[in-house]
Amino acid sequence: MIRPVVSMGQGKDAQTRLWIPDRDSLGNVVDRRLIEAANRVWERARLVVIRYLAEDTDAPEILEAAVDSASRAMDNHQSIQFFEAYLLRSVARESIRRLRKNQRITYVDDADLERLAGAEFIDLDRKLDDARRIEIFRACMDEAGRTLYDLRVLDYDWPSIARLTGYRDAHSAEVQFRKKINKALERFRTYHKARLKGQRGG
Repeated sequence: MIRPVVSMGQGKDAQTRLWIPDRDSLGNVVDRRLIEAANRVWERARLVVIRYLAEDTDAPEILEAAVDSASRAMDNHQSIQFFEAYLLRSVARESIRRLRKNQRITYVDDADLERLAGAEFIDLDRKLDDARRIEIFRACMDEAGRTLYDLRVLDYDWPSIARLTGYRDAHSAEVQFRKKINKALERFRTYHKARLKGQRGG
């Protein structure tokens, strides 16, 4: 049996249909909670896809794949505490991956290549460095911290984050986030100091 998730937009032309199978790609029965979470996050997931890809054409496929991935992870005994946050994070990551893939295959003519000289290369290097630092910083957080961080990056407000992650209220979620950020900063500084020391020693 296939479960339809229907999102109503402004008018019939804005209807988008998402189909989530009862079984994942490995044949496992998809947890009912995952299907319910997909229903709840569908509209938000669609907006995430639009943010990165400028359209929602791929949104159903991306969210369905996120549910499939979560189902397979659960069958492999991986604990997923917050289904909605997990799905939204998966949708964001896949949207970013597709954006980068699309950017890599964009063709550039000779005139454009000439305009990419000088300072713009330096700016690109800086952006890559920033992306690498963010990746390392996220690795310094625990799973709950990364979930809070990702939801903030996606512009969720604190009441919504508290509801998604199970905190009592917005203030509690924000306080815990600040604590996790401070711990991650300590780990990040330790990593950075060790890296600098290693470079000097080399």
